[in-house]
Amino acid sequence: MRTIKLPDGQFQFDPDAPLGKPGGFGQVFAGTDAEGRDLAIKRLNLSAADTAHRELRIAGELRNGVFGYVVPVYSAGEDADTGEYFVVMARAGDDLEAHRRTLAAMSSGDVAAILADIVEGLVEVGELVHRDLKPANVLRHENRWKIADFGIARFYEEATASNTLKDAMSPYYAAPEQWRYQRATHATDLYALGCIGFFLVTGRPPFVKNPEHEHQTAPIPPLASGEPRLDALITMLLRKPPETRPSLTRTKERLGEIRRIQANPSLSTNAASALSAVGARLAHEAHERESKQAEETRIRESRRVAAAIGRDILKDNLERLWGNIHSMAPTAERARKSDDALLRVSLGIASLTITAGNEYFLPVGGKWDVILGGQLIVQMTGRRAYKWSTSLWYGSRPGHDLRWFEVGYFSPFQGGDAPFALPPTHAPNAAGSTSVGGIDIACGPWPIDDESEPEFHDRVIWLLAKAARGELQHPSHIPIGDWSSFAR
Repeated sequence: MRTIKLPDGQFQFDPDAPLGKPGGFGQVFAGTDAEGRDLAIKRLNLSAADTAHRELRIAGELRNGVFGYVVPVYSAGEDADTGEYFVVMARAGDDLEAHRRTLAAMSSGDVAAILADIVEGLVEVGELVHRDLKPANVLRHENRWKIADFGIARFYEEATASNTLKDAMSPYYAAPEQWRYQRATHATDLYALGCIGFFLVTGRPPFVKNPEHEHQTAPIPPLASGEPRLDALITMLLRKPPETRPSLTRTKERLGEIRRIQANPSLSTNAASALSAVGARLAHEAHERESKQAEETRIRESRRVAAAIGRDILKDNLERLWGNIHSMAPTAERARKSDDALLRVSLGIASLTITAGNEYFLPVGGKWDVILGGQLIVQMTGRRAYKWSTSLWYGSRPGHDLRWFEVGYFSPFQGGDAPFALPPTHAPNAAGSTSVGGIDIACGPWPIDDESEPEFHDRVIWLLAKAARGELQHPSHIPIGDWSSFAR
């Protein structure tokens, strides 16, 4: 046995007698106090260095409090000898996760009763938010289900970096706002309550494949407890926006209604049951709409960010291109930036213009995923005027990472300059390898950034030099395969 010295006295625990599996915030062990009373002693994954010697807030808020639905806390704080942090609690029985694992199924009445116990615990502690509510933190004590580990997650928020807290929180039960490092409220605990309710009904949490993404955007999977009112409540608790979840008071009232009807079925008419079923279906449909909207918002934001990054990548690329041009042809002039042009250069009768739009494209399916579009134009004026242009697409194609590509097009059914660029509005269909609307690929797709940047610069400089000498003309053959062979 090992002895620890906390502000409220000395306690002993057996490091070889863990109670349950290690959690994100620590490990619980069997222990005793000076009177030999059985206790559960949790050793936290915190040290004095992590906490800057601040006391655990739960010591003042829960210690020796009289609660009916919260596991009693007898002491909490720093061990005088080691600097480790401990929480001393009453010894309880099974946790809710282990209990549910032993059952093939659970009745809607039992689910409602357990959720009602948890809500009572949330109500008892007033403004204190748990932040890590999950079945493993709900324990059987004195013939009812009680909440354990109140306040520990909040203490972690105050004592550690946000990424540490994210690693410690329970991903299957973490609310969307927790993944975004937003402030936790009672709505956060109520979302976790919805996850617990889903787990009790189905035997698994609602989101397990990719919790971070699914909690923020995915629709709730189908739920059928046999009690439409309970299904509707769980669905409402799992709404993505915190402000749309029912309040703690309303949740308690709804669970009370469900339990009263379960105890006295005569209170529920056929009409009421039918209406409840419709309500559950509508709640589920509303949740799916909210999830779809959240996913669309997430995609738009990620595409906007990706497009901004892609534009910056191209701008840096073109600054280096201009440096190369100017070093080789000091008489070349660069025009001031205007509209969406990133680079405008004139050299005698030749001009070079490279643009990139500010508007991003949403995914449309297909082999290519284009986020941003631009154009490269090399133009020769005079008696033998000619324009060579290609499209620049920032996106991904099969077997390639997200990057910039250059593609030129031609039409076998009409004359004119070739290759030519397609307008950015053609992005969804622009980068295929087959004919689109009578338009074929004349050259490319060629990557133009990263390790391919020198080749891209050589190609542009060659075209600009050709135009400056009055030699730019229609390619002798299309499509252009190997550029190095073509440019000899």
